[in-house]
Amino acid sequence: MMKKRGVQAILFILVSCILLSCGVQVQLQTLVPSEVNLRRGTSLRVVKQTRHPAARRLENALYEQLADCGFYTLGGNSAILAIRHVHRHTQRYINHTCKADEECRCTETVRTDLEATVQLEHQGQILYHRTHSDTSYSHRADYDALAAAIVQDLVPRAVWYSERVKPADGNETLRAAAKACANGDWQTGDVLVRRSLQEFPQDAEAYYLLGLIERNNRNFRASDAHFRQAYSLRADAKYSDAISRNARLEQDEAAARAQLNE
Repeated sequence: MMKKRGVQAILFILVSCILLSCGVQVQLQTLVPSEVNLRRGTSLRVVKQTRHPAARRLENALYEQLADCGFYTLGGNSAILAIRHVHRHTQRYINHTCKADEECRCTETVRTDLEATVQLEHQGQILYHRTHSDTSYSHRADYDALAAAIVQDLVPRAVWYSERVKPADGNETLRAAAKACANGDWQTGDVLVRRSLQEFPQDAEAYYLLGLIERNNRNFRASDAHFRQAYSLRADAKYSDAISRNARLEQDEAAARAQLNE
């Protein structure tokens, strides 16, 4: 019994250490441009350049998702999305499970592999050519998943990503600020992180969180300044990388907004 309690205590300490070291995950959103430089409202038509019967189902899935995204005007010949090649292969696997004093059982697993090569042409130029593949256990979902992967490349979109804030031991105000930002209350997080700096003026993570708050507000210059302050307090590559990422995010968002006519 004592040994069991000792093991449980060790596990509790390890889990506590892991949770404390992990910090707080803060979610941010950014705009990502499509891989092809086309503007919202460009007319687009999907054509099949293969007679494979699966091409029709992929074509329908593409039209559905392109219509839902609302970025292109479907129809016309300004841009042509050609389904060049489709391959679908279904395999069935028989699994035998035998246990002592029990009858052997057989189960069947169906694996469907779907692969397609698509090409986007606009005004006589090939802007996109890629082969996508998807493996699924559903006879319908594989087409939707494959179409989603293709459309994702062709449409600017908003994506979520996370950054980790690790408050110093005892800085509970900064931890509360990070949690507020993680819950989407950036205004409260801003108030709390500035309060934490009055208690811990040398806490680099506080300036890092301020940089993330300004990034969320799209104030990239102010964000850079906070990241530099964090780096001056602690020469951690995370802070210098954050400055580099700001430059990439700002460039990508400008390109995405241009494609969206914003």
